[in-house]
Amino acid sequence: MADCLIPNDWPELRLICWFRRCDVPIEEWEAWAIYRRNWRYVYQDQLTQEETALIERLKKKYGDW
Repeated sequence: MADCLIPNDWPELRLICWFRRCDVPIEEWEAWAIYRRNWRYVYQDQLTQEETALIERLKKKYGDW
């Protein structure tokens, strides 16, 4: 698989992936789409520094919302 993430490795992504298995890798573009679609459910004050950096990286790579 190309650039992939495991939702379980990212606390807020795991929470917004309620509709899928979180131990199965997903492609980065798909993770970005999930963040964008479900941003209102993300507890932004609880994002780790690592997850914030991930979101910023995905935003640069796949475009802003």
